[in-house]
This record gives sequence, C-alpha cells and structure tokens, in this order.
Amino acid sequence: MQKFRCDAPKMFSKPQPGVVEEKITSDEPGRVKYKTTYWPAMLFRDDSMTLAPGQEVAVVGRQGITLLVRPL
Repeated sequence: MQKFRCDAPKMFSKPQPGVVEEKITSDEPGRVKYKTTYWPAMLFRDDSMTLAPGQEVAVVGRQGITLLVRPL
C-alpha cells in the first residue's frame, strides 16, 4: 500500500504579483493568474478570509503545482 505524500512547501525568495481569477477562501482553493498562466492557488496562512476575483495577491511559494498566496 502506497502512502499519500504531501510535498513540502517551497517558498520563493521574493514574493511575486498575481491576480485572483477564482475565489480563494481559507476552506477552498481557487485560481490565480501568475506570469501569464493560470494556476491553482490556496492561502499561505490559514486565515479566515476570502480573496475575490480581480484582487491582487502576493505569490509567496508553491506546494506541488498549487501556488501559495497572501493578500497585498
């Protein structure tokens, strides 16, 4: 039986700009536009907040193919 392996987050040395395309909440990941491409994204810290489409965010890292974001 193979165990599920959760990739450790890889933090960027400098936050990069992104824009929310699909709502992101503390309970649900969403999607952001980052460097001309759309990526799955989730909040970096488990804050009780909602990031709305069109909102600018800081992309601070990634976990697997999911970007880690925080509000600006």
